[in-house]
Amino acid sequence: MENTAQRSPFCHIVIPAPDLEKAMSFYRTIFGWRVQSNVPGQKYWFFESGNVSGAFSGNKRPSAGSMVLVIQVEDMPATLERIVELGGTIKQGRSRIGEADAGYDAYFLDPNGNEMGIYSKQ
Repeated sequence: MENTAQRSPFCHIVIPAPDLEKAMSFYRTIFGWRVQSNVPGQKYWFFESGNVSGAFSGNKRPSAGSMVLVIQVEDMPATLERIVELGGTIKQGRSRIGEADAGYDAYFLDPNGNEMGIYSKQ
């Protein structure tokens, strides 16, 4: 059977954030995301990351071993420092990806406990 489905890009991402203020400060400061507090409501705040938008949900809780989103950055060492300064925890430091890509990745927990990744070409 031939696959006739069209590609369907992500259009909205929901990130668990029991502490919405920490999430807003963390992602706004480190990654430059625009966050609208209390929009559209007290427990669900919209953000814009640059290529996809979404929301922080105060009603959802992070779960270990779940899906990991990876954010592209220019300066990985500086970004890792900022992550720690703003309450994140490094799970895996900068490492070369290998044959699949010439870049580097690293993984961290945000202040709410969500595991995320960062990617850099250098």
